[in-house]
Amino acid sequence: MTLAESAFAKGIGFRVNLASLGLPPEFVLFGEDASRIVISCDPSHLSAIQEVAAKYEVSAEGIGETVSELVEIRMDGRVVVSAMVSELRDSYEGALEAALRAPSESF
Repeated sequence: MTLAESAFAKGIGFRVNLASLGLPPEFVLFGEDASRIVISCDPSHLSAIQEVAAKYEVSAEGIGETVSELVEIRMDGRVVVSAMVSELRDSYEGALEAALRAPSESF
């Protein structure tokens, strides 16, 4: 998920609540949709951003906040991911190497 990847460089985490809209969790968490973007801003600027979005008939909503070193994703109010940024970064950055070193299974 690109949202988590963005936290890795500076160790800045986030706490978000996503709506599933009836979709399976893996679609909401990993689906790539060109019509969605994430903007990080000071909370005091949210209403101005929403006004600009409305002017262009684009939906814009606050989904969470940045926090220190924690990634917490809620879906429809239920926690589906909760981990430290450093744990996720280490797993992400070492995944290919670990897969290449794993013993191959015969078919």
